[in-house]
Amino acid sequence: MKYRSRLRFFVEGIEGIVVLAVAVCTWPVSKRWLRNCGSRAEERRRNWPGDGLVGSDRETYTRAIDIDAPARVVWRWIVQFGLGRAGFYSYELLERLAGVPVTNVESIELAWQRLAVGDEIKLHPTAPGIPIAELLPERHICFGEHLDTRNAGVGPVPRRSWSIYIQGVSRRRCRLLLRGCIEPLRERTWRKRLASAMEPSLDFVMEQRMLRTVKR
Repeated sequence: MKYRSRLRFFVEGIEGIVVLAVAVCTWPVSKRWLRNCGSRAEERRRNWPGDGLVGSDRETYTRAIDIDAPARVVWRWIVQFGLGRAGFYSYELLERLAGVPVTNVESIELAWQRLAVGDEIKLHPTAPGIPIAELLPERHICFGEHLDTRNAGVGPVPRRSWSIYIQGVSRRRCRLLLRGCIEPLRERTWRKRLASAMEPSLDFVMEQRMLRTVKR
C-alpha cells in the first residue's frame, strides 16, 4: 500500500492553507467561479442522476477536470473513496486539523474495489456515514437518500446530495466531475446563514485538490 510522502503532505498542506485563505477572502466576488470551477455550461445545465435526490428547489455546483486516462482507470481510484478506505485525495493536513484521522492511499487496492447501493461511506469518525443512493460502475456514484426513504421527523435540515461522475471523452481521455445539490435553508438564523455562506468556499478548497490528485 502506497501513501503520500511526508514532503508532499507538508507542501500540499501549506498550499491548502493558502488556498483556503484566498477562497474565504475573495468569496464575495469569486463565488460564481469557485462554485463551478472547471465545468462547462452544458454540464451545469444538465440533469444528472444525483440531482433527483433533492427537490426541484435546489442550489447546485459543478466542478470538473480533464484527465488523460480512460474512465475505467479513473473509476478504480474513485471507488476507493472514503474514511477507512483510500481517503479523500485532498489536503490531509487540513483534514487532520479538522479532526478527521485520514491517510490518503496512492495505490489501487483490490479490497476497496467493490461498492453497492446502500453502502455507507464515512467522512468523519463520529458522524453517520453517507449512503450510496445511485451507482453505475465506471460512470457515477451518488451519495444521498431518495425522497421517499428519508425520515420525515428529522426537522428542517436541508436535503442534499453529492455525486462523482466520470464522462468518457475518448478511449484515452475522460472528464471527472463533482456535483453538489442542496435545498435552501429553511431556518435563517445568522449562524446558519454564515455557515451556509462559508461552506461552498471550504468545499472548493478540498474538492479542487481531490480533482487534481486523481488526475495526478
